[in-house]
Amino acid sequence: MRARMALTAGTKLGPYEIRSPLGAGGMGEVYRAADSKLGRDVALKVILQEFTQDTQLMARFQREAQVLASLNHTNIAAIYGLEDSADMPALVMELVEGPTLADRIKEGAIPLEEALPIAKQIAEALEYAHERGIIHRDLKPANIKVTHDGKVKVLDFGLAKALQGDAAPGNISNSPTMSLEATKAGIILGTAAYMSPEQARGKAVDRRADIWAFGVVFFEMLTGTKTFQGETVSDTLADVLRRTIDWSSLPPDTPPGVRRLLERCLERDPKRRLRDIGEARILLSDPDILAAPAPQPAPAIATRRRAFIWAGAAFAALVLATAGSFWISKRIQDSSPRGVTRLTIQLPAGQVLTSGAPAVSRDGRLIAYVAKGADNVPRLYLRALERYEPMEVPNSEGAMQPFFSPDGSRIAFFARGKLCTALVSGGPPTAIADTSFQPFGGTWGDDDTIVFVPALGSGLDRIPAAGGKPQKLTEPDEAAGGYAHVWPQFLPGGGSLLFTIWGGLNLSASGPAVFSLERGKWSHVGPGLWAPRYSQSGHLLVSGPHGVMAAAFDPNRQSEAQAQTFVVEDVFYAPLYWTSWFAVSDTGTLAYVPGDPTYSTLAWVDRLGAVTPVAGEPWSVADPALSPDGTRVVLGEDSNLWLVDLRRGSRVRLTQDNEGYNGYPNWSPDGAQVFFGSNRGGDWDIYSVSAGGGLAKRILARKGNQFPMSEAPNGTLLFAERTKGKGVDLYTLGPDGTVAPFVVSAANKVAGKFSPDGRLVAYVSSETGHDEVYLRSVEKPEEVLAVSSNGGAEPLWSPDGKELFYRRGDAFLVVSVNAAGALAVGNERKLFEMRAAWGRSPMHAGYAVAPDGRRFLILRPEPKAIPTQINVVLNWFEELKARVPTR
Repeated sequence: MRARMALTAGTKLGPYEIRSPLGAGGMGEVYRAADSKLGRDVALKVILQEFTQDTQLMARFQREAQVLASLNHTNIAAIYGLEDSADMPALVMELVEGPTLADRIKEGAIPLEEALPIAKQIAEALEYAHERGIIHRDLKPANIKVTHDGKVKVLDFGLAKALQGDAAPGNISNSPTMSLEATKAGIILGTAAYMSPEQARGKAVDRRADIWAFGVVFFEMLTGTKTFQGETVSDTLADVLRRTIDWSSLPPDTPPGVRRLLERCLERDPKRRLRDIGEARILLSDPDILAAPAPQPAPAIATRRRAFIWAGAAFAALVLATAGSFWISKRIQDSSPRGVTRLTIQLPAGQVLTSGAPAVSRDGRLIAYVAKGADNVPRLYLRALERYEPMEVPNSEGAMQPFFSPDGSRIAFFARGKLCTALVSGGPPTAIADTSFQPFGGTWGDDDTIVFVPALGSGLDRIPAAGGKPQKLTEPDEAAGGYAHVWPQFLPGGGSLLFTIWGGLNLSASGPAVFSLERGKWSHVGPGLWAPRYSQSGHLLVSGPHGVMAAAFDPNRQSEAQAQTFVVEDVFYAPLYWTSWFAVSDTGTLAYVPGDPTYSTLAWVDRLGAVTPVAGEPWSVADPALSPDGTRVVLGEDSNLWLVDLRRGSRVRLTQDNEGYNGYPNWSPDGAQVFFGSNRGGDWDIYSVSAGGGLAKRILARKGNQFPMSEAPNGTLLFAERTKGKGVDLYTLGPDGTVAPFVVSAANKVAGKFSPDGRLVAYVSSETGHDEVYLRSVEKPEEVLAVSSNGGAEPLWSPDGKELFYRRGDAFLVVSVNAAGALAVGNERKLFEMRAAWGRSPMHAGYAVAPDGRRFLILRPEPKAIPTQINVVLNWFEELKARVPTR
């Protein structure tokens, strides 16, 4: 029970004499006291007995308080020391006059011109502490004082950890006031209302919890109302976890930059939340933010006039396309330096981007991208910023990874196992070299030669742009840990190439390297960075789960670089596609695809397309694998696999963060085991783990990379294998450990699935130039049947083996299958159309079939998971150099 001190005026604690009570908080009671030694008034926080009775906790508190006392910032209330007199420990703190921010908000919404300086000072305090590894953990209006002259002081910095330590997951006492008894519900609710979702769930806390709390506090300043509230602690936490934020309660004159900042701070998924509070401080420091107009409703007419600016010429106002056509809208971020302009290129309805990053010509005036429509066939498009409509490159079906010639007059791309070039002005493409169906990048040099990677593990090849015999430039040194050389880029001057050495988990061998064409040798320029791109601004750029990072880099000196500063957030990131989703021109035009490819919710969908949502908020997951009894599903999240119980909503982690990247889950027919692929050993090997959890066991390790596809009733495992310099083939692993080829050819074969009786295998092959579904007999592998003819992907069997389901774009299709005898299928039938998430790679499906064959468990993507637009930033180098100065 809480022991109240009730110290009276005149009581002395060491050199401090109590003057008057100031209030009670979650950790103790606060008094104004006179410091007889230094002749000043201080605030004494006398610690509650429930904390002081734990000697280990108090020892840790003293150590943490010493660290907190090192904070010296104008917006952080200083900690002067500890006083332990009469067994009554007290924290000696700076006395801050004035009301708390909670008192001010009670009076109503704070005008924008007053709220912005307050929010900026809070952000400055958080940034200062975060840079020193200290997290507040209990930020709320009651812990913020605003003096009469507008000075902000953040109180109780880091004391949550000081008094509670690093609470184990599952214990929401990460926040100290949550440990009080129910009689102090007001204090408890006050803290619960500012907890981040991960904090409310009892997960580990990092600085993103402070960013969430900052967003809640800022939102309440502008609205004058509680963001989250309930009658009980549970109700309040439920609000934090579930309730939709009422953005309409913001004042109508709220600048769009401020609203966007709030949206980024209040992302429930911490991976998508504003990563650094310093970004908020930069925005709030812009003197023009108050002049930024609030967003206006779009006019309800088919044709709109929008202004936009394109780099390198006189800028002109254009009338943009009618509804349903390709359009550009101008978006100017308030914190951008002068001249930096943001545009959005929106794809027509029904189209989605694929194949990773768009390409930008060196002058920044032309963008190339790959998109697919209802037929699910990727095609290459060119878009000049000064034109209304995109132009489709003829005969570009199956296109991927485009890149421009130096003068921008020609475009190169890969398609159907070929490296092709085409004139930007029009005309069919010309094939100049053979490649695998999964190449890994190309670049066009000033000497009119192209350097490209025809297959994973093949190294860098060079060929004249007009065609000829490829010349081998590099061979990966597998003995030294370099499995593959990928994603080449000519550096300025054309005498050297930036590329990535892929060494699996061998970080000392992995990372960017520079190859000298004159010397025929390469050198590492930094470990651990995947697929960096050089920018003429003097930076290396690299994408990751939270956006694009930048590091200063001089290609002439080739000193090591580490990309540590985030410069663009919310960039589409699909690591298993082995590609980035951004590009930048020599003139500073940045093009990137925003969104999160795996941000989805689970739902049951019947054969007519009726949807029954599965309880739960959007989650950044992919690759569902449903248990044979339909009660559990394995999902991939980032690098880990989770087992979710659909009946109870609980989830169990099957893999750990220190175990490399894990994916491609598949169940054994009896539901006892989960097979998956993992690169924890360097290459991708196949593992199994009990469905109840526990240690995973490696069951197959071969030269190359293996990915489990399906297990037959007799215990034979079908798997895909990618070997050095080749595509993806299908093999079987027998119960006795024998490996045998099943389908080996030049084309990629993926998504293989045994029929329930083990008699047939359904799979996807690109042998015609685009993906189609095939059936092949297990007993007689020479017997094969093409199931689809207009594109198909992600085949799955009905539980009785009499039907085969697959997808084409948004359409879910089905054919009947002859259950015995001759290899035959019925006519294709469409069940329904629905936008569903695709697997993180073509190896896996984005949906599962229920045990009764009448429903499908589908990952339904949130809007941000669908890549349907390209963001363009003109004159971006000004912003980049301001954030990451070059040498």
